[in-house]
Amino acid sequence: MNDMKPKILPPLLFPSKNHTERKFLGRLKREGKIRLVGSRLYCSVPKSQEREVIRAGWSLIVSSLYPDALLSHKSAFDYTSGEKGEIFLTSNTNRVVQYPGLTLVFLRGHKPLEDDPAFLSLRASSLPRCLLENLSLSRHGKYRKGVDDGEIEKRLEQILHIKGEAALNRIRDRAREISKILKLNREFSKLDSIIGALLGTRPANNLKTPPAIARSAGLPYDSGCFERLEKVFGGLRNRPFEEMRDDRRAGDHFTNKAFFEAYFSNYIEGTVFEIEEAEKIIFDKHSPLKRPKDAHDIMGTYRMLSDAGEMSKTPETFESFTATLKRRHFIMLEKREEASPGEFKVKPNRAGGTIFPSPEYVAGTLLKGFDFYLDLPEGFARAAYMLFLVSDVHPFADGNGRIARIMMNAELFSRGQSKIIIPTVYREDYLLSLRAMTRRHRPEPFIEMLLRAWRFSNIEYSPYHKALKYIEEHNWFKEPDEARIIA
Repeated sequence: MNDMKPKILPPLLFPSKNHTERKFLGRLKREGKIRLVGSRLYCSVPKSQEREVIRAGWSLIVSSLYPDALLSHKSAFDYTSGEKGEIFLTSNTNRVVQYPGLTLVFLRGHKPLEDDPAFLSLRASSLPRCLLENLSLSRHGKYRKGVDDGEIEKRLEQILHIKGEAALNRIRDRAREISKILKLNREFSKLDSIIGALLGTRPANNLKTPPAIARSAGLPYDSGCFERLEKVFGGLRNRPFEEMRDDRRAGDHFTNKAFFEAYFSNYIEGTVFEIEEAEKIIFDKHSPLKRPKDAHDIMGTYRMLSDAGEMSKTPETFESFTATLKRRHFIMLEKREEASPGEFKVKPNRAGGTIFPSPEYVAGTLLKGFDFYLDLPEGFARAAYMLFLVSDVHPFADGNGRIARIMMNAELFSRGQSKIIIPTVYREDYLLSLRAMTRRHRPEPFIEMLLRAWRFSNIEYSPYHKALKYIEEHNWFKEPDEARIIA
């Protein structure tokens, strides 16, 4: 407190050894500007706000008033206060210090070890020490000092995923040394068992969380992606959807619609051709010399979409699901060796700020997601879910959006229902709704976006020139910043 006459008082103030500062605090207290709220702690905010301010300022309070303590147990695991505002500290005595909204629980224990890291002006338990502390008896009187074993499993599984087996082995080795110093041999045995199960060298019988069990079984999955899939499933499961039959019998209706599907599906992913160029590629089999791979992309997409037999196939088992995904991906991107056609990705991928599940999580996440698929009614619900599943897992190095839409439309076509086209003008609606689901877990915009596309896609595509005229007049070819779709 260098400024003895502050215009705005800090919300929390601490006593000082400086005589002048002590007098200043005394004057503020007499004037009613601050009040003593607990041992060596003053507060300047209104009483109605003090609990919230004190709880939020726990780290400042602990580091200012108890710098010789060690942040430990549950508090060192997540660096937050507990549900009732508890913070656990290891010191040379057992005691409890109460403040409004905050309880400091001091536990008698060993002083900081050399690798216990600094935290503000005190120290905190290292991760190996913290794990052992949290695996000890979980309660100290009425206070729960440890996290659930499941939280420890999740943390270790995350470390294994991000940093690899060597990191887990280093944690285990250091925990073994610490257990001898702190006499936590029973706790180390539990930790050793969990790590061994995650690494596949011990039985998984005692694992509690689905991600850890899946990891032990060799099929780890992305828990964040799983939560999103669960949300989409919930939004689709019990909602009734109309049927939108496509019983048009004109011979070229099916192939013309497949052409526009292939054209727009590639266009919105960046494979851009003028419509006349695409007509030559698909109808005249004329591949432009300067863009043979792009031409093959659109032709490969069309080959699948115009094959009634292929589009009638939907998966009944997980094995047939992954086989269908890989087969269709290979057909579409056969000429792009850099995209590893027909093979799941081996490197992480992302789109802007969205990071997709890592390669090691692809199979496990698809497996968990496929279970939801089987529990959905056939038709639109399965189609919408399949689109999101493939889009969100992003199992391939390239072509994920196109494959996702092919998988979606196979669900519809196989049930005699109209397929969905996402034209250029609707690209932003499509992408923004996916983003709302991915980032904010809101399935409704995604479902409503797709229902609207389903309705405006359900038109007559024969003869070709009339279909082309219709979609031109309804802005399908326009960029999203130029126009809105007329539906």
